[in-house]
Amino acid sequence: MIVDAHTHMQAAIHGVTPDPGRRKMTHLLMWNYELLGFNNPLWRGEPPEWGRIIIAMEGQLRISQGCRENLLRYMDRNGIDRSVVCPVAPFATPRAYLDICAGEPRLIPFTCAHPSQDWEGGLKEAMQGGCKGLKIHNILQRIPPEDPFWFAVLEAFAPYGRPVQMHSGEFDYYIVKDGYAPYGDTLRFEKLIAAFPQVPFILVHSGLYFPDKALELARRYENVYLETSFQPQKVVRKALSVAGRDRVMFGSDWPESDSKYALRIARRVAGEDAALLDKLTGGNILALVS
Repeated sequence: MIVDAHTHMQAAIHGVTPDPGRRKMTHLLMWNYELLGFNNPLWRGEPPEWGRIIIAMEGQLRISQGCRENLLRYMDRNGIDRSVVCPVAPFATPRAYLDICAGEPRLIPFTCAHPSQDWEGGLKEAMQGGCKGLKIHNILQRIPPEDPFWFAVLEAFAPYGRPVQMHSGEFDYYIVKDGYAPYGDTLRFEKLIAAFPQVPFILVHSGLYFPDKALELARRYENVYLETSFQPQKVVRKALSVAGRDRVMFGSDWPESDSKYALRIARRVAGEDAALLDKLTGGNILALVS
């Protein structure tokens, strides 16, 4: 079974609304990046300003096509059996995500929390309703990772024994910078991770432009897992050497990336090792949410 550990429905970004009629992904700078296997010959680390602006614009266009119909269509196209779908509050509520996923066993819903909502009641309802994990996106939610709010949320969430998925890596989602990108600095997650050793933390993107930070946390903490979206083969191989075969997993961050590219990298990294391929492309995430 192939499971994408990281997808989204609904537009989790200020000023962008869902557009189910947009059925094709844009083919700009991100597309070239995907075709190159996320190896970038133009720059190292964060992109220059011109590249950042193009990526932000393309990302917003892609995010707008995130709906249930389009997700299932891409899953069928790429041979993906199930997808973990993650809401980002305050753009979505746990109840709304449960409703969107209702009746579709191929979708594995996570929940979310935000101080502007009844997060305690929403968390309880979501977990009793079948959500399998919690999504934290410090940049888009505009709450620093050291904020006491997250510690309160984790106190309430930890007894469920489910994973927390965290965006990792500084990133500007808007053409005009909003100043919240530093909230994605992966090393700033350490206090939260250390405070809840019983909770599995999935660092999606494995630190994005700064994978060494995510690898360092995976080296220090056995409850840290690495998801591979936007990372080239060399980083995925390094993640396996640091975290081991049981703590690395394929994810795409659809609709910001077509899932076939990250899946292709996972297959190439696994090679002829069928057991490793099974773990990377579904086994490891299913072990956390089943």
